[in-house]
Amino acid sequence: MRKAHHLWFATAGLVATAGGVLLLTEALPATAETAARQGHERVLHLTTETSQFSVVDVGAQGPALGLGDEIISSDRVLRDGQQVGRSGTELTVVGTSPGTLTTDVLTTIELPEGQLVLQGIVDGPTGPPTTPLTSTLAVTGGTGAFSRATGVAEIVDRPGGTEELAVRLND
Repeated sequence: MRKAHHLWFATAGLVATAGGVLLLTEALPATAETAARQGHERVLHLTTETSQFSVVDVGAQGPALGLGDEIISSDRVLRDGQQVGRSGTELTVVGTSPGTLTTDVLTTIELPEGQLVLQGIVDGPTGPPTTPLTSTLAVTGGTGAFSRATGVAEIVDRPGGTEELAVRLND
């Protein structure tokens, strides 16, 4: 039987690393439009708050996440403190080592302008982060105003469950 506290630490670390609660701090200033144009690059600054999450244990049951296990979350997406959309994230454990879980991350962000799809592999702790962690996901597609978007989503995960997210679009 799974020990709930071990599972919670693993889940909290992964959700915080790859899409749990995304909050902006002074390092990424929010603007009224939350998009800045620099040449052909557009930067979206977003905040997300986890609404729901679940762990799917597909392998041998144990106190920690293992290969193939998944974390599924749904989030509220905000700009300048106002809800403007939603997102969904699927994290699949694709590697384990002492103190580290490697996940394949797939996130879809729905905004009034269209949807953005982010994807990549992220290494994270088996528990909540104790130091800032950085990761980069690829923008692999989109719809509506984002139908030709490519780029990267840069994430800084800070202890305490906050993340800074800047989606740099080359469209």
